[in-house]
Amino acid sequence: MPHSSFSRQASRAGFTLLELMVVLVIISILAGAFIVTGGKMFQDSARKETAVRLTQLAAMVEQFAQIEGDYPDDRLPKSLSANAVNTGSEALVLAFFAPGYTGSKPSQAWLGNTDDDSSQKKLTTFAGQELFEITDVWGNPVYYAESLHYSRQATLMAGPDELFEEQFVDALRNETTGDWQQPNRFQLISAGMDGFFGTEDDITHSR
Repeated sequence: MPHSSFSRQASRAGFTLLELMVVLVIISILAGAFIVTGGKMFQDSARKETAVRLTQLAAMVEQFAQIEGDYPDDRLPKSLSANAVNTGSEALVLAFFAPGYTGSKPSQAWLGNTDDDSSQKKLTTFAGQELFEITDVWGNPVYYAESLHYSRQATLMAGPDELFEEQFVDALRNETTGDWQQPNRFQLISAGMDGFFGTEDDITHSR
């Protein structure tokens, strides 16, 4: 009898271990599925948020034109001693946050400084003299160009996971006609999740 009782206990212990292994496998499968699904949901949410941000930004640019009589310049003032990186996005910030401008302004949570530059004099309502850019959800500067300067290639400091590097960005052309997109207006482009301009996941504003 003692031997038989020991055998039943050993058998029960082995079955419990098997159950535990099955549970762990199931948990691993569910966790993997959650990571994949959750990651995709985050990507979709980030893309939608950036698209909405560009739409709101475009409305602010149009309002600026109504108030000031023209779209914001995509060039920095000639007297400003600064590098030639992120200039379109930086100029857009200077326009919106200039002292005395009464129109709608982007959220300051949208601002970044991927090239870490500043001006020699105070140009905005901000306390400091940093030359901020308007960024997308991933922290990369948004490309901004008005139609007068579409032919000028821009240099932006962008990249995935804050691994910023200089990238050369051109205004977009219509695939059918070869003419500029948004003629006589302006273009706004986000590099998208991968942080690189000119790839399939770029996000643009168009009307």
